[in-house]
Parts: sequence; structure tokens; C-alpha cells
Amino acid sequence: MADKISKETLRAQLLELFSKHAQTGTTTTEQSHITGDLAIDSLAVMEIVAEIEDTYEVSFPDDALPSIRTVGDVIRALSAHLEKEGRLA
Repeated sequence: MADKISKETLRAQLLELFSKHAQTGTTTTEQSHITGDLAIDSLAVMEIVAEIEDTYEVSFPDDALPSIRTVGDVIRALSAHLEKEGRLA
């Protein structure tokens, strides 16, 4: 992904990604707790991480993952990383 991405597009893409993996009938927001509110199990979390890493050509350090609890945490972490690399519009 060489092109810059807007923060709003990034936010929308990540909300959609988490919605795809969330338990049926749940609403995905930035405040949604990934395992609690969305009922996403650890295997699905790893699939989401892999998809994010592939899509946005990033790598989450293993020690950063435990501090990520909500969809908003993921959005903020990825936004900060892409902004630092000059890939966030």
C-alpha cells in the first residue's frame, strides 16, 4: 500500500474488518472491546492482526498487543504508525 490513506478511510476500513469478525448482532464502534463486546476469540484476533499487517504493510510488536483492548486502540496505534511513516493523509 504505497498510497497515502486518510484517517477516516482507515477508520472505516478497520471498523468494517472488526465487524466482519464480530459476533452476529453486535455493533462495532471505536469503544467496542474486541474480545468482550464483539466476542472475537483469540484465533480471530490473530487473523485480524495478520490481515492488518498484510493490508497496511506494518508489523505490530508482540509486546504492544496486550495493551490493545478496543477497536479504537487499534485505530490509534495504526494511525500513529502510518503517520510516523508519512503514509497517513
